[in-house]
Amino acid sequence: MLDAAVDIQMVTDFSKLPSKLQQLLQYWQGKRKPGHIPSRKDIDPIEIPRLMPDVALVDVLRDPLDYRYRLAGTNMVEMTGYDRTGMRMREFFTPEAIAATEILIARLIETREPIAFEGKMFWIEENYRRFQAIVLPLATDGRTVDMAIMGLNVIA
Repeated sequence: MLDAAVDIQMVTDFSKLPSKLQQLLQYWQGKRKPGHIPSRKDIDPIEIPRLMPDVALVDVLRDPLDYRYRLAGTNMVEMTGYDRTGMRMREFFTPEAIAATEILIARLIETREPIAFEGKMFWIEENYRRFQAIVLPLATDGRTVDMAIMGLNVIA
């Protein structure tokens, strides 16, 4: 568990993720070239229209580690009641959630590999609801993670 206050656990067996998150992973893998990770230019929403309501595109920021929403899918907006486009994670997460998310961002930057996790939806008032997510790194230069595409699945 990354942080007991936010109840997040890493998922290492991606085959246990729901179909839509596996489809997003397969899409990203199809865009990956040997030794390089995809860039934002490689991602075309028209190619994954059924996944887009549950997808967010974010800028990965450093110093301090953070992310800023470029795009939030319609299901994400409906779930929270507002569009987070342009907002940083630090603008709405609790200090505990920020600390846990910094660990995830650092891992994404360091490994340059997809990460998946699950837990309670700590960022909304209905934090009894559970979720699963996958975060896929993107890099303008093929190596340095500067963006990510995230997929979200609400469990209950």
